[in-house]
Amino acid sequence: MSSGWVCPECGLDYDTIAPSDAVVAARSFGRRFAELVMGADDPSVLNSRPEPGVWSVLEYTAHVRDMFELMASTISRMVAENEPTISFPDPDRLAEERRYGEQDPERVVADLKANAEALATAIDRVETADLSRTAHFDWGDRDVLTMIRNAVHEGKHHLRDAEQVLARVS
Repeated sequence: MSSGWVCPECGLDYDTIAPSDAVVAARSFGRRFAELVMGADDPSVLNSRPEPGVWSVLEYTAHVRDMFELMASTISRMVAENEPTISFPDPDRLAEERRYGEQDPERVVADLKANAEALATAIDRVETADLSRTAHFDWGDRDVLTMIRNAVHEGKHHLRDAEQVLARVS
């Protein structure tokens, strides 16, 4: 993602996210997903897909849980290692392999909260001088600042997705 990128779906403007804002945002996602998932009027809808190819609320929540864990370790590696090569798993394959839609919602939310806190901690530990450190990914090279912003985007975008799915299946 280059400077100036705005997500056409959720509207997140990468240039508006400072690392200190990312720490606050990351910490907020555990609570925000918990309110959505645990606040569902009918918990049976949490694993309902509104249509084929669109994840359920539980699947989005489990995906964000796993991505926050991966993003925390990625950011930490980028600061500790010199230009690491990092691979990310295919999200659809991971959802199927880990059976996201069959997991216990309370456990998923608890783990997402823990991973959101770990992500916030990883971001908070990044020194200003390390924001430009890079890593190699399948989709190209990225710097630490971009990966921090990607992590916030992951939470915001998929929280919006989960909210929309819940509205459609309720």
